[in-house]
Amino acid sequence: MAAGLCFAATVVSQPLLGRISFPNSGSPAAQAPFIRGVLLLHSFEYDDAIAAFQEAQRADAGFALAYWGEALAYDQPLWFSENVAKARAALNRLAPTAVQRQAKAPTPREMGYLDAVERLFGDGTREVRIRAYADRMKALSRANPSDDEAAAFYALALLGTIPNGQRAPATSLEAGAIASAILERNPQHPGAAHYALHAYDDGEHAAMGLEAARTYAKIAPASSHARHMPSHVFLPLGMWDEAAASDESAWQASVDRARAKGFSAAQYDFHALGWLQYEYLQQGRFAKAEELIGRVDQAMRAAPPANPASPALPAHPAHVESEIGRGFGDVSLKGERASMRARLVVESGRWELMKGQGSFDNVDELFALVLASIKSGDMTRAGAALEQLQGARSAAPDPSNRQLAEIMYREAGGLFQIARGERTEGMAALAAAARLEAAMPKPIARPYPVKPAGELYAEALLAAGDAAGALREFQAALRRTPRRAASLIGAARAAAAAGQATAAAHFAREFAAVWNRADAGRPELAEATRLSSSPR
Repeated sequence: MAAGLCFAATVVSQPLLGRISFPNSGSPAAQAPFIRGVLLLHSFEYDDAIAAFQEAQRADAGFALAYWGEALAYDQPLWFSENVAKARAALNRLAPTAVQRQAKAPTPREMGYLDAVERLFGDGTREVRIRAYADRMKALSRANPSDDEAAAFYALALLGTIPNGQRAPATSLEAGAIASAILERNPQHPGAAHYALHAYDDGEHAAMGLEAARTYAKIAPASSHARHMPSHVFLPLGMWDEAAASDESAWQASVDRARAKGFSAAQYDFHALGWLQYEYLQQGRFAKAEELIGRVDQAMRAAPPANPASPALPAHPAHVESEIGRGFGDVSLKGERASMRARLVVESGRWELMKGQGSFDNVDELFALVLASIKSGDMTRAGAALEQLQGARSAAPDPSNRQLAEIMYREAGGLFQIARGERTEGMAALAAAARLEAAMPKPIARPYPVKPAGELYAEALLAAGDAAGALREFQAALRRTPRRAASLIGAARAAAAAGQATAAAHFAREFAAVWNRADAGRPELAEATRLSSSPR
């Protein structure tokens, strides 16, 4: 393909992956795998993208951008993962030095792409390299205003400059504006939709990503990640039916891919599955939520987890132990299962699921163990688990996790004090936990702790007879995590107890709408029907 062809002549669609324009100097035989690689790269299907770029290299051994693409696929900026050695090895297969590689690129534009990735995998810290890469992509995009690929990769590079665990609204919104503009020009561009979703996935601007959320899975249905990403907007907005449909689709796509390639169940998309479980819990579909834990069990049998099992419970009933701190940032199957189990217990109120348990696999499960022990009246075990949770405050690996551990400890400690009759001290601890949580940024995914502190404090206020105070706290909780089921039914109860029948009916009806597919026979459904009887 001639390098000088105009963009309009090189718009390429590939079934189920999207549509882009990326003119280049590669041979005709290299075009299909190269474009497929770029499309897969836009949807973070990194392994398949690498395979596609290598296919393009086999078709045209001197095709510079095929090596650029493979190298770039070893950088996963929003997952905070990179393999510099493999990226450099890919570039070295094109030519052994940067100068020689530049000579392989026949146009200034293609030289710019190569130069950008050289900076990404050059010398210096990750922070220095990603900033240099973003600056170079900015210059490339400005020099080639008709090149949507340069603009799309610049938008992603901007998002990559935001440090892990931090938020930079100005940078996110700039990236979102770039991606949204591309999407207006090309509604089938997978990267534009994808990066817009990540840009607005900051806890405050999710609604700005609704258009991208409603189109991305249709643009690239072959990508499990593309099917999952819309839930990054739907979940923070409390759009549970849409979020669940998104993650059901993502999960199934990952299963289909793994089976087609002969992979084990350990290669399924358990990130999407964890989100799906939370969405089922909000819908009141507890049986389905529990069923998903079995999917993780199946995968763990197929591939042993990376982390060893936590110590078994010794004979002494008060003894509870594990490796504190392992639960923070634990992305293993064992960690995901522990978090899913904790959420099931806390959201469903099935405290008996932890009866007699003394070991745990992450902090989420430890937190649920404390609550379950208190609710079941086993104060000895609760106290032992609470001591372990106290240790998590210093064992957590970074400040945000230490703050999270502090909130969880105050939540659990407050309930523990109330259960022992120390109501004043316990309520103070719960109020402090709620204040600490409110000072944190809004959650952008499943909320942490697994029991939001504001919601827990509101429930305690209602139980103590302060209906008006409880209603205020439930409303604050709903502003932080819209349409959470427990906050909705709690607000309905509090409003009714405060004599606000109209408000009670409003919250009860919204709860019933959220639970439109809930398990039959749940008492909350009958309660919502009774509370919603007030005239509209």
